[in-house]
Amino acid sequence: MRILYHHRTLGDGAEGIHIQSIVNCLKDLGHEVRVASLVGEQTQFRTSQKARESKWDKIKNIIPKPVYELAEIAYNLKGKSMLMSAMKEFKPDIIYDRYAHFSFSALWAAKKAGLPLILEVNSPYPIQKRQWEKVYFPGLSKMGEQKIFEAAPKIIVVSSPLKQIIADYGVDTKKVTVLPNGTDASRFDPKLDASQLKKELGLEGKTILGFVGILRSWHNIDKLINILEDIDLKKMNAAMVFLGDGPSYDELVAYNKEKGNEETIRFLGRVQHTEIQKYIAMFDIAISPHATPYSSPMKILEYMAMEKAILAPDMPNIKDIIDDEKNGKLFTPDDAASLKSNLLKLMENESLRKKIGTQARKDVLLKLTWENNARLTADLAGQLIQEFKNN
Repeated sequence: MRILYHHRTLGDGAEGIHIQSIVNCLKDLGHEVRVASLVGEQTQFRTSQKARESKWDKIKNIIPKPVYELAEIAYNLKGKSMLMSAMKEFKPDIIYDRYAHFSFSALWAAKKAGLPLILEVNSPYPIQKRQWEKVYFPGLSKMGEQKIFEAAPKIIVVSSPLKQIIADYGVDTKKVTVLPNGTDASRFDPKLDASQLKKELGLEGKTILGFVGILRSWHNIDKLINILEDIDLKKMNAAMVFLGDGPSYDELVAYNKEKGNEETIRFLGRVQHTEIQKYIAMFDIAISPHATPYSSPMKILEYMAMEKAILAPDMPNIKDIIDDEKNGKLFTPDDAASLKSNLLKLMENESLRKKIGTQARKDVLLKLTWENNARLTADLAGQLIQEFKNN
């Protein structure tokens, strides 16, 4: 099968991992894949500083926000031209499009060429953008998203709440498949030895709690710090490790220092994703204090692959991958008492940690790898190609 993969992203962070993983696994399965994007074939991992210094980020920051929203619409002219050129040269059987705000160029090009298309949806942009920034054309944003979802022949979403959002638009959900994110189970190997790293960090012999991710205000890290203080990590011979940077990094480091927690609560900054498994290997318990309600958190899948006992909020999207008491432990969202009691339960019960960690790894191998996602995606693509031929 010849697949033309289109995205309008910087190919950075989690999105870059997702894109590159699916593309590589599709190729490993014997399919030919061509990537069409403004940043080219390769994705990348950038520190926050590099992100601030990149050409595309500088351009985005210079353009007035209302103009930038209009530029997102104008991109479709460039996108369509880029895709039509790629189709002429590559001659794909199908187009795979990673949905972006106001992005309909792949649908436009597919319709013109008479090709089937799969739309991958990771976020509902009219909802997401309102959380972080002002949306200058909200009606147009919502209407555009609805029209794009209606026009797509087949849609893959990363969570069941996303499927419901699409259903709320009145779109036929028979064409929507829920496919949570995956992970690389060969790289996230529970057999990795973390003893040297623990020694270097002065964490030998301690129960280690861990978090990986971008530090934003809504992650409730400050509240987690307060809970950890209440638990008294030093008394329990435990330590908390935060891996990641982000908008709230400096503020949280200062807050933690002010409260005198530097010995037991560590902020190690952002680690290259190619190295992150070495740090997760240290964890005894991996904590996700908050989650976006429609996301499929990649870090939770990486924790699962590493056989870690996971503590995460009891939300529909999290329950797509976590079964309480079987492959993880769920707490009531935004409830400090629930988080604390469930964390203590895991800290005090090593056998429970081992049991749910072992099951988590089994579940990853069974259904939550990038290879499995690529195989299911290829199956959907094959079915859609056949449907187009029959019509």
